[in-house]
Amino acid sequence: MTSRRNFMAMSAAAVAGTLLAGGTASAGDELEFPYNVAFTQKHPGHWANKAGSHVPEVEVKNNKLIVSTPHPMSEKHYIVRHTLVDKKGNFIDGHTFAPTDKKAVSTFKLPANSAGKKFYVTSFCNKHDLWVQKVKL
Repeated sequence: MTSRRNFMAMSAAAVAGTLLAGGTASAGDELEFPYNVAFTQKHPGHWANKAGSHVPEVEVKNNKLIVSTPHPMSEKHYIVRHTLVDKKGNFIDGHTFAPTDKKAVSTFKLPANSAGKKFYVTSFCNKHDLWVQKVKL
């Protein structure tokens, strides 16, 4: 189980980095990525009824970003990982969960001079794929 969990966690981080880094900046400086590969509140694709429990929620407190996903955690269905990347897709930090964790909550220290900058957080579910939320500080 541990090797599968590690594989899934690394895969989620790689997909998030690849999708975001490989995206192109639009006029609004927002990265684009293929829908139905990574999902958002606005573009939930074939998981339309899953957005509420899969889109990561973000709170900023004392120079830290607190990411939570309101998703049940069980051996068969759980949030595998949260990842924080900058607007260019550069990896900042990540947190891998175990199915035995009670909640999917991560705390990331923000880089210096983050005010006014854009970031993306991801939440990867072992059944319902990768979900992305844009954050502007």
